[in-house]
Amino acid sequence: MNIFLKILSSAAAVALSFNCAASAQEAPKKWAVVEFSANFMREAPDYAAELGDQALMGTVVEVLDKSSYWVKIKSPEPYTAWVNEMGLVPMSEEELQDYLEAPKYICTAAFSHIYEEPSMDSRIVSDFVLGDIVRIMYSVRTHAGGRYKGYEEGQAVLKKKFVGVVLPSGKTGYVPAKDVAVFYKWAKDRKDRTTAGNDFRQDLLTTGYRFLGVPYMWGGTSIKNVDCSGFTRSVYFANGVLLPRNASQQARIGEDVGIFKDNGDVDWSGLLPGDLLFWGKAATDTTRERITHVGMYIGDGKFIHSAQVVRVNSLDSSAADFYNRKPVRARRIVGHIDADGSGIISTLRSPFYFPRN
Repeated sequence: MNIFLKILSSAAAVALSFNCAASAQEAPKKWAVVEFSANFMREAPDYAAELGDQALMGTVVEVLDKSSYWVKIKSPEPYTAWVNEMGLVPMSEEELQDYLEAPKYICTAAFSHIYEEPSMDSRIVSDFVLGDIVRIMYSVRTHAGGRYKGYEEGQAVLKKKFVGVVLPSGKTGYVPAKDVAVFYKWAKDRKDRTTAGNDFRQDLLTTGYRFLGVPYMWGGTSIKNVDCSGFTRSVYFANGVLLPRNASQQARIGEDVGIFKDNGDVDWSGLLPGDLLFWGKAATDTTRERITHVGMYIGDGKFIHSAQVVRVNSLDSSAADFYNRKPVRARRIVGHIDADGSGIISTLRSPFYFPRN
């Protein structure tokens, strides 16, 4: 009888252990990392739903809800929308911390690819675009205690002018070395550049010109397609600065810059390259201001924006490329990055990109 009770007790203990392990395994993970190069974020869990944003590969997002194979997430901007679960890698707090601490590359080319082998003739693993982030592949692979470690320690893999990379899912591949930068060094350099005044403004212009000709797409925030605020956000992100997602939100950050003469005509003499210009309806005694469009000033009365396509237009009514809409305000971002209460932070200081401790 005692032996029988011991067997029952052991069986119960095993069952309890199994159930606890299963419950722990099934517990939803509140974080995820984007797997696709530019993951569509939709306003509802349906492919027919409006596109609201895009999340780039390697971006950490917060998981809020799930419906079938759709996951509701909040991105760093922050923006809340739905994505296909195949484009995400769920993570626990512990796994997220490991991921944030892992050395990474950021894509600095407009367009590239991740290949199975260090050759452009090799099979493609994924497309790879400006701002995408992947972990660095090292020559020694470790897997400690089941934790999400991936490749670490040893030497970064470099073969035939290709670097080895690890996608969020753990897939591996190779990218042309010229198309990436070490993410932490890049973010630190970008952070240092934000205080460089005109040099940083020139960086913004150089990046903006790389988008010329990119088609307009509502909800686009990548080099593939952009809407107006997606363009300005992408330009600043490619220079290590996080802006809010929408034009109306961008119009509330930074410093206001006067753009009107006493007679109401537009005066661009006080604007500096990199300043943001906004269009819409100005506030009246009975209505609030309504912002519907944004562009970036580039100097000499001209600005670059996404309207049908990314292009340059002028504020000068006598110019051939005059934009026949009057702006309602301008905001200065440069000089306010990482300032208390500015609403503008660098990627280096964002907990979505680097460890929080």
